[in-house]
Amino acid sequence: MSIPADILAVERPKSTRVLYSFGRYLVVKRTSKRVNGRTVPVDLGTIGEIKDGKYVEIRKEPRRGKHDRVADIKDYGEVALCDKVGNSILDNLKVIYDEPDARRIYVLALLRAAYPDIRNRDIQLAYETSFVSEMYPKVALSENTISSFLQDTGMAYSKISQFMQNRINSFSGKDIVIDGMLKECNSDTDTFSEFSRKGSKKGSKDLTLMYAYDPVSKEPVAVKPYPGNMLDLTSVEDFISEFSVQSGLIVMDKGFYGPSAVKTIKSKKNLGYIIPLKQSSKKITDNDMDKGITSILSEYKDAHIFWKKKKLDDECYLYSFRNPKDAYDQEVGYLSRNRKKGTYSEEKYLDKQNEFGLIVFESNKDLEPFAVFEAYSKRWEIEIMFNLYKNIIELNTTRVQGDYRVYATEFINFLSVLISSRVKSLLLDKDISSKYSYKQVFNYLSKAKKVRCGSERKWSSSKVVKYISELMDSLGV
Repeated sequence: MSIPADILAVERPKSTRVLYSFGRYLVVKRTSKRVNGRTVPVDLGTIGEIKDGKYVEIRKEPRRGKHDRVADIKDYGEVALCDKVGNSILDNLKVIYDEPDARRIYVLALLRAAYPDIRNRDIQLAYETSFVSEMYPKVALSENTISSFLQDTGMAYSKISQFMQNRINSFSGKDIVIDGMLKECNSDTDTFSEFSRKGSKKGSKDLTLMYAYDPVSKEPVAVKPYPGNMLDLTSVEDFISEFSVQSGLIVMDKGFYGPSAVKTIKSKKNLGYIIPLKQSSKKITDNDMDKGITSILSEYKDAHIFWKKKKLDDECYLYSFRNPKDAYDQEVGYLSRNRKKGTYSEEKYLDKQNEFGLIVFESNKDLEPFAVFEAYSKRWEIEIMFNLYKNIIELNTTRVQGDYRVYATEFINFLSVLISSRVKSLLLDKDISSKYSYKQVFNYLSKAKKVRCGSERKWSSSKVVKYISELMDSLGV
């Protein structure tokens, strides 16, 4: 209904309008915003009313907007655990980035580790409703802010590269596993999205993440994204060159073998490599590395392993290992498949016989056989980390557009994986993994809140059931 003139004539605060509601004339605070090039009025909330010919104030401030809201109950358990193991990362970031950027990168990584599969649009709400906003206050994390920040962070790629270089340097002299992982990426605006060998079969494009990993600490060391269709040996050669891996022992898989990659490694005096040869490699048969394997690997207690070692003329060493149990399983499998298909051939079987249970490594270092076997055995730890990346903290799909945002996003994801790897190690150290799964721990910790109430408005811990309290005590959060 129309508002009477005498009501509109009553003096009231500026930028307000009068609204009739159930017999009352309410005074509503207003502002405006630009939408599609035009100014649109926006109501902020009721601040008073016109009563008996006068303006009567109801409250001084309009209702808070979404950027000003304050939560008095905040998530604590899961973010406290992630920060406990991850806060040193912030110090590492401050070496390269200024304080505000370092804090924002770390907080993004912390929230992604604490809240698996979180989208950028939900980051600000997670920040406001978790104790992270008390630990690290005044970090701007709106969806638009994050998008711009990722663009700027990716454009300053040299800083990301320097961070990775610092990590590589801190692991100097240690065994490092290098391996790649495909990640779904169907963007039309970046150069990473390409059909990989596997992607063409599943009908979606991928990018490749090349990771360096320390199997002792079980931490990722460095990462770099590559197009999904790039050959592994090309990626690893670039990876080693960019991050100046100078010393230690690099353990790689078969796909990385190539003369140029081996040459790059050999050019660094203190850098060694171990890489398995393909079964079809002539180096195996030409050097009889598939025959006469009779020495027992006495240091290895989990199975009976035979070994053989040979030095070649070009400062290259070959190491053969045969597991009799694997040989039996592979031989039976081969015979079963070929008899079922009707493709069994005595000639082919004799050619294949020496391959069963056999793995042959090439290295530029003169090593004890057990050191070679153990180093490659530990390589499978990186597969556990890849599982953590894809299935536990759920980072298996690229959701950003443009090269710069991919570089920045995978940098932050790397930090989240680093935090999560440290959480997993802590659960193992405390023997909690034998009782609860990783996801169970986070589910239980999500029940632990911080609450602010009373006149002093001090934060206190919410009450939780006994087994959650005991879990928090064990973890030190």
